[in-house]
Amino acid sequence: MKNKLIALTGFLWMTLAFQAHAQSPEQPHIIVQAEGVEYTLPNQVTLSLELENVSPHLSKARDNVERRSEQLLRSIRKFNLDDKDIEAGQIRVQPEYRWENNKRVQIGTKVSRMMQFNIRDLSIYPDVLDAIFSAKVDSMAQVVFSHSQADALQQRSLAKAVQNAKAKADLMASQLGQKIGKAYMIEEVGAGRPMPVARKEVMMMADAAPQPQADYQPGEVAFRSQVRIVFYLR
Repeated sequence: MKNKLIALTGFLWMTLAFQAHAQSPEQPHIIVQAEGVEYTLPNQVTLSLELENVSPHLSKARDNVERRSEQLLRSIRKFNLDDKDIEAGQIRVQPEYRWENNKRVQIGTKVSRMMQFNIRDLSIYPDVLDAIFSAKVDSMAQVVFSHSQADALQQRSLAKAVQNAKAKADLMASQLGQKIGKAYMIEEVGAGRPMPVARKEVMMMADAAPQPQADYQPGEVAFRSQVRIVFYLR
C-alpha cells in the first residue's frame, strides 16, 4: 500500500510538472499574476428570503406559508416590479425532527418557500424592507448589491488586470536589467466570470423591529478580475 501511495504521489507530481512546463515556453520568460478591480456605487439590489412554518398538521403549515406569501407578493407588486424581477419558488414540504433520548423523533412537517426580488430602483429599497418585515419573513438569506452595467464594469476590471500584470512584469524584469517581450500565454484565473462583492445582511427574524432607513447608503461594490500572463524576456 505504501508503494502505491508513493507511486501515486510521484505520478501527480509529474502531471503537475508537465502541465506547468506545457504552459511555459523554452525561451527565457517571466510568469506574472495580477488583479484588476473596478469600484462603483450600486444601482440595484437582489433580495433572497424564505418563509417557513412547522406544524404537526401539514395543512396548517402550508396555509400559514401560503397566506404570508400572498401578503408579501401583494405588497411587493405595489412597487410596480416587472414580473421577471419577482421569483416565487414552489412550496417545499419535508418532515421536521428533533432528538429525544438519543432518538430522532418527528415533531411535525416543515413547509417553506424561497422568494427573490430584483430591485432596480434603490430609492424604494427601504420601503421594500418594510413590506418584507410586515409579512413576517423568517429569514433574509442574502442581499446582493450590483449594477445595471455589470458586464461593462467586469470588462473594465479585466482590462485593468492585464495592465497591472504588464506593469508588474516590466518592474520585475527591469530589476534584472532585462525587458519583457511579447506575451506567450494569457489566461483569466479561476473558473467562470468573477462576481460583484456580495453584501450579506444579518438574518432578520419575524419579530425583529425595522430600523429607520432615511439615510440608507449601501456603499460601493467591486468587480474583480485576475489574469495570469507568460511574457518572453529579451
